[in-house]
Amino acid sequence: MAAIDLKGKGAIVTGGGSGICLSFVRQLYAAGCDVLICDLSLHREAIAWLDTIQKNATGPWKRESGGPSVAFRRTDVSQWNELEIAFQHYAEIFGGVPDILCPGAGVYEPSFNNFWNDRDDTHYSMLRINLEHPLKMSRIAIRKWVQAAQPGYIVLVSSTGAQKPSMLTPLYGAAKQGISNFARCMARLQEMESIRVVAIAPGPTMSPMIYDHAEALRFVDPQKDKLSEPDEIGRGMMAVCFDKGKFPPGTVLEVTHPDRWREVFLLNDPGPGAHAYTSRKEEGMADVHAALEADRSGHK
Repeated sequence: MAAIDLKGKGAIVTGGGSGICLSFVRQLYAAGCDVLICDLSLHREAIAWLDTIQKNATGPWKRESGGPSVAFRRTDVSQWNELEIAFQHYAEIFGGVPDILCPGAGVYEPSFNNFWNDRDDTHYSMLRINLEHPLKMSRIAIRKWVQAAQPGYIVLVSSTGAQKPSMLTPLYGAAKQGISNFARCMARLQEMESIRVVAIAPGPTMSPMIYDHAEALRFVDPQKDKLSEPDEIGRGMMAVCFDKGKFPPGTVLEVTHPDRWREVFLLNDPGPGAHAYTSRKEEGMADVHAALEADRSGHK
């Protein structure tokens, strides 16, 4: 893919404090784009990168020679008011409305409140974070772009988990299926309002979502499984977002290999490649059996 010049553009990236969304932040920044990271915290990898950029007195990180800036706002994406505030904060720092939105913050089911441990009291937090927040934030962005008569880009984070049902991660899979379908639903926005909506569908990736959580790491065998690197996914995000000639609006791009990417089709799709699977996930079914036994004995 040809180099992308995003000088003078701006982005909001939720989940940009770690993993694949941090990689996307870094690649946006390298292309000349200002970025507001909205996350609960900055992972040590993000802090190490930001330490290479001078932090000026007003808050954002910026190179001494000028150029793009990176700012951080602590954000709980499960709270809709905080999604609105993110856009307000962007306007205060950079001015105007961002050109690019990546509502990529997410959690993985084995290491979070999930369907089987049933620890949520009033709603499924997994769905609020992985599905509701990207949809709501996209709606806010679309409204602002239309009001400003401004084009925009939305790159969503789906997963190969949307294509391969797993009894162990039903909420995660349902959320990611919703993300893929939403991206396809919004395809006509590019023609109607110059607003481009696409999605990336990573396979298993060696990110903090896995290696910082023992529950998720249980289902991975580093000796057998092919885990993508976050930068591989970040490159795919840049491509599907900005390469309009190669990827039509509404594209869901599967990335499980550094170079061999494929579009996920709605109908007659062959399914994800071999790298989309991990060798030990079936061992997690012990957790499902344990939950069912607890149900049988009358425990919650």
